[in-house]
Amino acid sequence: MALDILSTTRIIVKEQVNDWTEAITIASQPLLQEQIIEQGYVQAMIDSVNELGPYIVIAPEIAIAHARPNNDVHQVGLSLLKLNQHVAFCDEDHYASLIFVLSAIDNHSHLSVLQNLATVLGDNQTV
Repeated sequence: MALDILSTTRIIVKEQVNDWTEAITIASQPLLQEQIIEQGYVQAMIDSVNELGPYIVIAPEIAIAHARPNNDVHQVGLSLLKLNQHVAFCDEDHYASLIFVLSAIDNHSHLSVLQNLATVLGDNQTV
């Protein structure tokens, strides 16, 4: 698999969530449990969307939640929340049912994960 970093223990499937902040919080749980990130990183992701808008929605139905590397990130990580009913991010034009959380320890170590994720998401048979 192109995304070995995304083990089944890091994937959550849920019917729906109340809002996008809950989606990011739930999607972060596997990385929190594995101590890859701390709660401060979850808040940083939410703060980034509040400040910058729904930039994490990279395509219809796909969001990659992330924030700048900080002391609340201990290693590169990736988790996924798959929703059966999509959630809107800030407005109805930006929505997702696949919410990935990407953690990065610096500005470059996560780029191979992003490249592999783009490859997988571009393969209609995989998605």
